[in-house]
Amino acid sequence: MKIRGMGICAFINESTSNPERLKLKLHRAAELGLDTVELPIQGMNLLRNGQIDRDRLHMYQQLLRNVPLKYTTHAPFDLNLFRQGDYSTDAECLMASVEISGALGAELMVYHVGRFVGEEQFMFSHTWAKLTDIDKRALMVREQEWMRRAGDLGRETGVLIGMENMRPYLDCEDYAYSVSPSALAEQLEAIDHPQVGAVLDTGHLNLAVTMYGLDLIREMERLVPHIIHMHLHDNFGKACFSTEKSQYELIPLGRGDMHAPIGDGNVPFHLIAECLASTFDGHIIHEVREMYEPFWPELRERYANALIPGSEQMMAVK
Repeated sequence: MKIRGMGICAFINESTSNPERLKLKLHRAAELGLDTVELPIQGMNLLRNGQIDRDRLHMYQQLLRNVPLKYTTHAPFDLNLFRQGDYSTDAECLMASVEISGALGAELMVYHVGRFVGEEQFMFSHTWAKLTDIDKRALMVREQEWMRRAGDLGRETGVLIGMENMRPYLDCEDYAYSVSPSALAEQLEAIDHPQVGAVLDTGHLNLAVTMYGLDLIREMERLVPHIIHMHLHDNFGKACFSTEKSQYELIPLGRGDMHAPIGDGNVPFHLIAECLASTFDGHIIHEVREMYEPFWPELRERYANALIPGSEQMMAVK
């Protein structure tokens, strides 16, 4: 694997929305030998009703230029190109997020793929659209068209776009097509744009393999040619309901999308590494929850032990 950078994600709270607090986090990451930080665009409060706050963007540009790190970004989680009715603001957010990413010097932007049912709707099943296969295909085509447009803008601004395999939920099993890595690969092949690839989220993969009875190796083989970015985190492969939010209740039972450090679950990282060994070329982000920040100093060692046992020097950082 060729690792362009390894680091952590910033959090969607005041530690990111407050530039002075973010600066402290960035410097801490750099002091620990981590060289990349993934920034949530919504966490910096850079968008309002689909429009860019140019003054705040300039402020963050100045901040990031003074910290010796590389950056990736994450588009707003609630952006949904499959939104029923008027989705124009979602499309504006997508394109604005690519522009912001380029302005911040990010090499890649992570995008959550379209959802047939938005997570905010899970508790209100009467709002779920009754979509036919033809309806779903039309939404997939819509996303293909917008991702090509975003890819064109990414080419102009120097930003790759990574489409993420999504986590499954017990209360809406088929809300998103990319709970299946194979389906994500198929969509990427239909998009067929050099700036658009896949983000492999290891925790989401583990949950989906267990919940849907997928073959991990086959799913990986299908997605591997498209993977340009990774989110590394651990869990026990036990999906939960969307209403289960407290990690302090979920962790004792090993349930849900824990976003725990490598080694704190049963994700088969050795198998994932074998599938990626000769092809991966991108950034690795340890996408762990804020409660695991005390583990930041251990992340590189945990990576080496789990993915390349005894061979930490093999991490070829460009």
